[in-house]
Amino acid sequence: MKIVTIQQALQQVADHPQMDTDDLLNTKVHELVCRSLFEIANAPDASKRGSMTRANAARHMIFTRLVGRRRAGSHPATKQKVEVDFINLTGKAVEK
Repeated sequence: MKIVTIQQALQQVADHPQMDTDDLLNTKVHELVCRSLFEIANAPDASKRGSMTRANAARHMIFTRLVGRRRAGSHPATKQKVEVDFINLTGKAVEK
């Protein structure tokens, strides 16, 4: 059996949201766990107590495993300089 990391299992489920087969007994465990985690994250029931908290916890788990965390003391992965391009919709030239 091939070793699959958590990130690879989550990415595979994210890339293929529909199951290929209906046979749950022969489906790999990591795929079933990841699918249930995505189901909890994407379909919270507001009428049930704790459902929104559980969905947010599942979203946080998915996010940290797929994207990762930055190390303490390192800079965030953003540009130092942010540029905004404005498009003139009036037909006149934009003056600087």
